[in-house]
Amino acid sequence: MPFTNTTAAAYGLLAMHAIDMFRVGGSLTPPAAPGLTVAGWTIRAYITGNDTLFAKGPLQLTGDVVYYGYLAERAPGELAAVIRGTDDFVEWVEDGEFPAIPYAPQIPLPTTQTSILVEQGFWTLYATMQLISPTGAALGALAPAITNTAGPTGMVAVVGHSLGAALATYLTLDLARGGLGARVSACLFASPQTGNQAFVSLFDQTIGDYRLFNYILDLVPRVPLGFGYMPLPRRTVLQPATAEASIRVSIGCNHHVICYCAMLDYEGTMQATTPVPAGEEGSAACILGPQTGKPSLAEQLVSDLAGVVPV
Repeated sequence: MPFTNTTAAAYGLLAMHAIDMFRVGGSLTPPAAPGLTVAGWTIRAYITGNDTLFAKGPLQLTGDVVYYGYLAERAPGELAAVIRGTDDFVEWVEDGEFPAIPYAPQIPLPTTQTSILVEQGFWTLYATMQLISPTGAALGALAPAITNTAGPTGMVAVVGHSLGAALATYLTLDLARGGLGARVSACLFASPQTGNQAFVSLFDQTIGDYRLFNYILDLVPRVPLGFGYMPLPRRTVLQPATAEASIRVSIGCNHHVICYCAMLDYEGTMQATTPVPAGEEGSAACILGPQTGKPSLAEQLVSDLAGVVPV
């Protein structure tokens, strides 16, 4: 079922809960955020991956394994695989380098599909991701383990924000090619560009049901630059004049997933995040209120950006 703005905002809040659970600190199997439970979701498994160092230069990996998200179920056969963003990502992209490497999934592509490139750091991190049970038991490499959990009839919505959206893009394609087919969909927010034209075309041709939301004033969807990187074709570019919420203009406010959710569904987001979840106090303060239609600084900036590389 295609994502409406309202349902997309609800899925976006799952990504918000994923990063808030990470902020609790340390555990590979953190307790479910209260809002996750209230929304009717139960965690079935957790997603882990090698830690990343956000230093100058290419994305690097350490030996540490950390929590990156969860697999949750709301009704029998209705699953959501949610991958968190990270607080350091906006700062990192200002200095990061983004080399491209050949796309080499575990299920080989037809030999006729060549010159498909992906971003080295994102792809290398994705390749380390695993699924573990709530008790910490290993369930296997991420995509095959999720496919096994979904079984022959389960539906999986893959959700990601920021760095998590890039990782979720690779996961969605692996799930579709690995047995789920049309039973996988994707709801992505503020995604950096994940590959070249050949890669995004492959994704677009393979995944029938996906939405990518990029805010026009957000820095992250504009990177990486060079190497032929392209955004996913069927993206939705959020505009200040037509968003449901007015957002304070700053690098952070333009990127927070709770702000994306409010721009898509102001009332639903405010209801779901009152009281403000722990860890979201600063992000929630970026939401100035419902869109009033009055000229704003954000709209002026959009006018000034006319002709700049689209998101």
